[in-house]
Amino acid sequence: MSLFVTMSCLRYHIRYLFVSVILLCLGGVFTLQAQKIGTGELRRPVQGIRNLGMGNTGIGLSFDENALFYNPAGLVGVDKILVGFPILNEVSDDSVKIVNDISKLSGSSTTADVVELLMGKRVHFRGLFDLNVIIPLGLEQQFGDLMTFGAAGGFETQLDLQVRNPVSVEIDFGFRLDRFSNLGFAMPVARGRWLVGAGVENVERCDIPLTKATIGKILSNTDLSSSFGGCELTNLKRAQTFNFGFQRRLETASAMKMIWGMTANNIGGLKFDRSDNETNPNPSDQNLELSTGLSWQPSWGPVRMLYAIDLRDLTMKHADDTYCQSNKGTDCIWKRLHIGAEFGFFPIDSGASTFAVRAGFNQGYFTYGFEFNPFIFFRFLNIQYAVYKTETGDKIGDRPDKRKVFQINFGF
Repeated sequence: MSLFVTMSCLRYHIRYLFVSVILLCLGGVFTLQAQKIGTGELRRPVQGIRNLGMGNTGIGLSFDENALFYNPAGLVGVDKILVGFPILNEVSDDSVKIVNDISKLSGSSTTADVVELLMGKRVHFRGLFDLNVIIPLGLEQQFGDLMTFGAAGGFETQLDLQVRNPVSVEIDFGFRLDRFSNLGFAMPVARGRWLVGAGVENVERCDIPLTKATIGKILSNTDLSSSFGGCELTNLKRAQTFNFGFQRRLETASAMKMIWGMTANNIGGLKFDRSDNETNPNPSDQNLELSTGLSWQPSWGPVRMLYAIDLRDLTMKHADDTYCQSNKGTDCIWKRLHIGAEFGFFPIDSGASTFAVRAGFNQGYFTYGFEFNPFIFFRFLNIQYAVYKTETGDKIGDRPDKRKVFQINFGF
């Protein structure tokens, strides 16, 4: 009986407190009664769980399906046909704590008690599922004879929510929905010393930027449809862009399998379609992003070691980071620095091991993760987990957000 009462209470408080959030999801963002607030988080589409466990590196080490989104030249490193259907879920550390704390509330607790638990915490959720295929032509050599083709398509959603200001409760809310496709190819040149790749990326997006509103104003607004913009699958804004990358095998460090890479993402900009008289700036267009990275991969028997370091968005023009567009200090460099390592035991192919552990630093914050392939010799079922922090404020240390990521991938 007590369990039934507790669950009923939990459902009641969650429904009451988050009714405004549900309305936000359905309707959009206030134009008159809400205030847009900046975000310093460098959001990028399809951030891979393997990469996140390694400090979100990937410019010089992409040897799997994530190469399409980090560096298309890395497709050449895939040594066999890969087909995958990953399902990824990511939540903030605060989200896990909130669920645990709310479940402990008694049947006599009030909505104010729930608000108190949420105060100052950040709820974050990201969901991703897609289908990806990589087909290398010329499997007999380490870097292929001809070229490698890759394709991926799917959906990605992200939701952010924070409750603050105990005097007049305010909600910070943001939401993004992407439907994406990415087609790429890569090939070795100069006898495999250089690897070059390119891709075309299509994005259909609804983006509700992080916005502040009081609960009172949300609940008192009787015409939500007139003051909110909605997210509808049939009315997403479309954009297309191109990505290019290369990787250079450094012969002076051939024993270490050292690779230097560079990428140019959003060539020509990622510019969303708008009508001539449209004034809504969302989703915001994305600028050209230049990145560079270095990786080395020594082997020791059944153990594959992988180390990497990246510096991304060299020109500091990322659309989400308005602070660093005008301030080029040390904090902005740290926000673009990524360092990682992986130890894989009994490798299955170029991008997977029977078991692997990972660690790194993302923007100076510690990350870690692991991978497990229970079928040992092939990828029919791949399980991965990662924990990382990302900066959501202007400067390092302003608003770090700790997140946990779990992915299960079916494929071969």
